[in-house]
Amino acid sequence: MSSESPLPSASAVLWDATKSSYLIVFTFVMMFAGVGQLSARAGLDVLQTGVMTALTLAAPAQAAAMSIVLSAGGAAGGAWMTALTAVFVINLRFIVMVASVMARLPRMSIPRTIGTLGLLSASSFAVAFPRLVDHPPRRPALFVLFLCLLCCVSAVVGAVIGHSMSGTVSPLLGAVLGAVIPVYFATLLANQWKERALMLNAVAGAILVPLAAPVLGSTSLLVVPLVFAALSVALRRRTNDA
Repeated sequence: MSSESPLPSASAVLWDATKSSYLIVFTFVMMFAGVGQLSARAGLDVLQTGVMTALTLAAPAQAAAMSIVLSAGGAAGGAWMTALTAVFVINLRFIVMVASVMARLPRMSIPRTIGTLGLLSASSFAVAFPRLVDHPPRRPALFVLFLCLLCCVSAVVGAVIGHSMSGTVSPLLGAVLGAVIPVYFATLLANQWKERALMLNAVAGAILVPLAAPVLGSTSLLVVPLVFAALSVALRRRTNDA
C-alpha cells in the first residue's frame, strides 16, 4: 500500500490560495478603483471597464491606455490603436513570468495551461513563484489557478466600484488610492526578503526601468528586465560552475 497521504480537496486548495492572496485581494479592490475612475473619465461604461480589467489585469497598463485615450478626447477619439499597443508592449513582461511558473508546474496540455495561467498578474506571480519554489502545494496547478482567479475577481470588483464612484470621490481619497500602489508593492517585496535573487531583480528593475524609459520608451518595461535577468542567470551559472 502507498504511504502517501491523499491529495487535498479543491476546497482545501482554495483556502490555501485565499490565505496566500488575501493581501492582494484586499489591495486590488482599492488599487483598481483608480483604474475604474480613469476608465469612466475616458468614456467606458461599467461592462467595458470590467471586461478590460479581466483581460488586462495590469493597473499600470490600463492606466497608460486610459491616459492615452483621455489625451485624445475620450473613447470617441481615435487613440484606441495606440492604447492597445501600449497595453501589449507593457504586458509582454508576462512572457517571462508565465514561463517561470510553467517550469514549476506539472506538464499540461496547451488549453489547460492557458486556463491555469491566463489570468496571471504581476502580483499573483510574486506570491505563487516563491511558494512553488520553497513549499510547493500538493496540487500546484490548481493552487495557481485559484490564486489567479481570486486576484482577477478582486481587480474587476475594484474597477467596477471605482467606475461607479467616479465623480463622487474627493481628490484627497484619489491621492490615497494612488499611494496604495507603491506601499503595496513595497510590502509584497518585503515578504519575499529571503529570495535574494528575486529582491535583487526587483530593486534593479525599479531603478533601471525609469532610467531607460527616456531612451527605450514603454519597451523599457520588457527590455530592461530581460537583459538583467539574462545577466543574473549567466552570473549564477558561472558562480555554480566555479
